[in-house]
Amino acid sequence: MHRGALLAIGLCAPLPVAAQTTPAPAQRNDDVARLTRLVEQQQAQIEQLEARLAAVEGGKPQMLLAAPLGQPLPSDAHPSTPPQIAAQAPQVARTPAPLGQSLPSDAHPPSLDARLARIEKAQKDGVHVDWSKGTPEFTSADGRFSFRPRGRILIDAATTTGSALPTRNITATTARSLRLGFEGSIGPHLSYLLEGDFADNDPAIKSAYLAWTTGFLGQQAEFALGNRLNDRGLDGSSGTISVPFLERNFVGQGIIPVRGFFGLGAAARIYGDGWHVGVQVSGDDISNPGTESDGLTIAGRAHWNPVKTAEWLVHLGVWGFRETIAADATRPTRSIAVGGFFNDNLRIAPGTFTGARTGEGYGFELGTFHKSLWAYGEYGTRRIANRAGAATDQSAWAVQAGWFLTGETPPYLTRGGVWSRPKVLRPFTSGGRGAIELATRYEELDYSDNPTAGRGTALTLGINWYLNNFVRLQLNVIDWTIANPAQLQGTSDHGQTLIARAQIAF
Repeated sequence: MHRGALLAIGLCAPLPVAAQTTPAPAQRNDDVARLTRLVEQQQAQIEQLEARLAAVEGGKPQMLLAAPLGQPLPSDAHPSTPPQIAAQAPQVARTPAPLGQSLPSDAHPPSLDARLARIEKAQKDGVHVDWSKGTPEFTSADGRFSFRPRGRILIDAATTTGSALPTRNITATTARSLRLGFEGSIGPHLSYLLEGDFADNDPAIKSAYLAWTTGFLGQQAEFALGNRLNDRGLDGSSGTISVPFLERNFVGQGIIPVRGFFGLGAAARIYGDGWHVGVQVSGDDISNPGTESDGLTIAGRAHWNPVKTAEWLVHLGVWGFRETIAADATRPTRSIAVGGFFNDNLRIAPGTFTGARTGEGYGFELGTFHKSLWAYGEYGTRRIANRAGAATDQSAWAVQAGWFLTGETPPYLTRGGVWSRPKVLRPFTSGGRGAIELATRYEELDYSDNPTAGRGTALTLGINWYLNNFVRLQLNVIDWTIANPAQLQGTSDHGQTLIARAQIAF
């Protein structure tokens, strides 16, 4: 139909001229030649239009659309603008992201709404490759399949001074984390993630799970099977690449089940408007040797944002876990790094506690966010009992605060109540200054209810420079005090540690 209409227009266009005069034979031949050329041009244009229309009606985005009619393609005489000139164009002014809406976190992938929006965008714009996260995210033409490589590189350089033990006063470098993996989605509901990590001279599988995101009781829900980061506290539920300091606080590190930050099992989470509830049932870590039956950990966490305005956000959280400890567990309590993972001589000793059989822990979270400011505190406690009937108690707390000098909003994600990464207003890699954040933290961990275990405190001052959304340079100065019964006759040791980190997480 389109071809017939356009052909009729092309044939009728010269008719008025022909009706006004009676051309000579030579002129008639010229008119026929011109008409023939006109018909051929219109035929080519019609074929282009029909091809584009068929692509649109068939839902197949075009990688390269035909130029508008009458608009010439770039020629040698008038070349297109070189890409390097376009890159020097003035930056468009950006506004800070709304409070509670930052980049999706490792622990809480994009919502169902976000996935549907991606599918619609791919169908509309034909977006097949997206580089906004630092690595290419490949999306099928219909938007229903996506795949993205992901990873992180965290390199530290640090020095410790002031300790009464010479072995603690060292200067060293370390690869805190070298991680590589991939993630993807199949349709609007199913997603997957797999990552391997080399950290502190220990290779391990980290995230390895399948997740199904769907509607449930009028809310969004996520059901996962596999090895997944647990939901436990604001810092404990967030990735190392997202928390404001080089390491999670003492609550996130120390009040933790035997299985650690990950557990192989099943998890379910329901997300509402400013709240979420999550439950996880898991065995041991995926890297656990298969010589004994697994332990069993049942854990849960809930968070709520009772105040959520354009300028203010309040966070409340509670969590807990109950564990049956496997018979082959030799380390029911973790030694905690006080001055960074580079210095194995500077740790709060976990002590010995043989025959551990059960454990239980719980904690509370309170935080507030205002424009570019943030502050929060956490408390956690844990009790372990052994087969002989003895028990030992552990506790930790931390308070911390920070300020983005460059105007960014804190990268707190209301979907799950976790830390994410900031949306940098003026990326350094695009000619801006990046984002600068100042932060401070005081924390305390006490294992000393066990006579063979230690205790410690740390005051940390930190500065973070975000070059863009996925590159960060950090500097932490830590003033620490620890007391381990097996060292210095149990008396306190005091010193300082300076740590610098270069981080890229994509």
